[in-house]
Amino acid sequence: MLALALVVPEPARANGAFPAVSQLLSDPADSDHLVLRTTFGLLVTRDGGANWDWVCEAGAGYQDIEPPMALLPGGVILLGLPDGVSRSDASGCNFEHATGIDALVYDLARVPSEPKSAVAISGSGTDAGLWRSVDAGKSFESVGAVILDLIPTTVDVAATDSQVIYASGRSGTAGALLRSSDGGKSFERFSVPGTTVARRPFIAAVDPRDADTVYVRLDAQGASPLQVTRDGGKSFVTVLTTTVATSGFGISPDGSTVIASNAYDGTFRAARDTLEFEKVACSGPTCLSFNDAGLFGCGDQSVNGFVVGRSDDLGASFRRLVDLTCVRGPAACDTETSAGSLCPAVWPTVQQQLGATECVPPEVPPMVDCFSSAGSAERGAAGAETASGEGGRTGGVSGGGGKDTGASGSAGGTSSGCSCRLVSGASLERAWLLGAAMAGLARRGRRRARRF
Repeated sequence: MLALALVVPEPARANGAFPAVSQLLSDPADSDHLVLRTTFGLLVTRDGGANWDWVCEAGAGYQDIEPPMALLPGGVILLGLPDGVSRSDASGCNFEHATGIDALVYDLARVPSEPKSAVAISGSGTDAGLWRSVDAGKSFESVGAVILDLIPTTVDVAATDSQVIYASGRSGTAGALLRSSDGGKSFERFSVPGTTVARRPFIAAVDPRDADTVYVRLDAQGASPLQVTRDGGKSFVTVLTTTVATSGFGISPDGSTVIASNAYDGTFRAARDTLEFEKVACSGPTCLSFNDAGLFGCGDQSVNGFVVGRSDDLGASFRRLVDLTCVRGPAACDTETSAGSLCPAVWPTVQQQLGATECVPPEVPPMVDCFSSAGSAERGAAGAETASGEGGRTGGVSGGGGKDTGASGSAGGTSSGCSCRLVSGASLERAWLLGAAMAGLARRGRRRARRF
């Protein structure tokens, strides 16, 4: 309880949610176009992060939730709602409900090999349904039969085969990963090890080069594993275990590098072929997004000093792209659009709450020196124990060396093993970071959100 008490609250919104961010997407056709989901609407940049504009919740067609998102090539934003899907035009200014779907949407995903296609997974009671759009989200049609005994969490489509679709969720008292090889008409179901009612599986990503390789994280309090299956769900191996749940995950565009992070344990990096994770930073973004321009992460402004940062060294450090004080205001939209007609009137209140009256970036809080050469073994140890009983690989976290100096610093030095001994006076800060991480978990539990 001490750690939670140390979290310094930010100004509250009228609906009770603190300003925070939770998912960052990149336009597949334009690496300068990013969309960030927040607790106060959407933030959008079209110049690689130099300027960020705001779209209010009402203008995007929702209120008081954190909707799952998909961003299609060319700029169309899709949002999952309790009663269907909200779809923007290419400018991101006018949002309308997609036709054909009126169900509670738990998650959305684009189809990487089909620019105008997307899938959605909905839930009703203990059953789920799959939907597909082939007209850039204007309409959705149901695919296949009702998926019985599944309370869904996530859905994803393989980049190498549009017919391979994965869904995750809770089946009874345990978690399941479902795989379809016929575009969602039928699914094969596999159990995910270590899952319970309170430890649900979320798809972190499908490998961009291999439709049978899927990364799955558990959304749980306490020690949380990141698992991978290389055979489409038949068996799983734990490749990283962290103190709190992994919240950021990304695979480089060429598929060679995997990065995982959370606010408490830090940032971990591995080669895709070995998945032997190395701790490269003591702090970690709460979400990650890779594109051809580099690695982007979103963070807690009070911890990271930014809400979006960019890394040029594969996660070892992040430089600030934007913080709450520097949000420019409503996007430049025609008054006949949903955003243009509804957002300007709300902006003065949000502007005051964000402190966006003057662009004054905050100081980046000092980070804990977890790369000390003396001390205890790494707390957030990476493991590679088989979860299917068929044998497995053994691996650990090797030290990144050096010292992480925060959002504008870098991790370097010799690789001598990460002992993670807290420096003098760091225990209080460590508790504060844990409080921030736990507060984020609590917020995600209160407001329905997608995985990252």
